[in-house]
Amino acid sequence: MTTHVFVEPAEWSFDKLGHRGKLFGSSGRLTSSSHLIIEITGRVPARLLQQECDFVYYVIEGRGTFHIEDRCEHCNPGDLVTIPKGSKFTYEGDGLRMLLTSTPPWWPGQEQVFDAE
Repeated sequence: MTTHVFVEPAEWSFDKLGHRGKLFGSSGRLTSSSHLIIEITGRVPARLLQQECDFVYYVIEGRGTFHIEDRCEHCNPGDLVTIPKGSKFTYEGDGLRMLLTSTPPWWPGQEQVFDAE
């Protein structure tokens, strides 16, 4: 039987630079994107560059601020934040919990970290 509903993973897939994420396993059914739950309290102490992925964050709870290139954007529950590939960004939040869709699927080797503290 084919599954179309995936339960939030119990374990964190990564915990680095002040934020952590849980990668939903889609059993190979989705090949064009990946989906993660992202949480942060505080801020990512570096700017990130996604070289190959467009990121779309949907804010589930908490409040935060994204710093994308030279812009500062505040976000609240229900907001959608888009990060086009090739953009340098960082973010911060107070109990910020988001659903992240990455197209194509994110993989660690395509990410660069700048200005790490």
